[in-house]
Amino acid sequence: MAEFQYKIINNCPKPTKLVIFLHGYTSNADDVIPYAQTLAQHLDNAMIVVPEADMPSERRPDKKQWYALMDIDPERLRRKPDTSTEDIIEIYNRAGPRISAVAKRINRFITDLQKEYHICNRQTYILGFSQGAMIAIYAGLTRRYELGGIFPFAGIVCGVDLLEKEQNAHPEVYLFHGTSDLSVQYKTLEFTKEWLQNHNIDWVAMEYDGIEHKLIEDEMLDAAEIIRRSV
Repeated sequence: MAEFQYKIINNCPKPTKLVIFLHGYTSNADDVIPYAQTLAQHLDNAMIVVPEADMPSERRPDKKQWYALMDIDPERLRRKPDTSTEDIIEIYNRAGPRISAVAKRINRFITDLQKEYHICNRQTYILGFSQGAMIAIYAGLTRRYELGGIFPFAGIVCGVDLLEKEQNAHPEVYLFHGTSDLSVQYKTLEFTKEWLQNHNIDWVAMEYDGIEHKLIEDEMLDAAEIIRRSV
């Protein structure tokens, strides 16, 4: 039985690449499917899978979340411009056990799909937006073997105290962030870059001028080009 309900985009008969795309907080699979479809238009040989979290959102019961945040940050300090990067990191650090638990489930989900479609880790890519980006980073870095790449859109490295104990892999990480993002604040991107570098993880950052907390088509085109070029 699958760990999560999911939808498949670009279900080619014999895919050679597997792309997992995780939605954000107070969201669902349908919210990212238009962007997954853009990816699919440029990745003919990839099967793109969009799983959906099974936890109802604490903010909107008709939506989903990967893990709860309201009890950790009831005043939503993480979104206030005057909250320091250090304090934002500590808020997300407190969510470490929750993120770790979801990341383990995501990794089992990925492994099941790999076995079914005979796709190896180096041809598997994990993408995520916002809260999904945080899960993508954690799952990719704690997986036993390196994936082809991690693609966080508007994300941040989270749960660092626990992540340092659980990290196994060193895949390439491609960071996508809008410079006007105040939800997962753009200023935290420097911390993520530094943390990755200090843990021997190669990263590339793509920053989009004036973009707030949302996905855009240019990000999908850039991500598709990276995946398409990969061996």
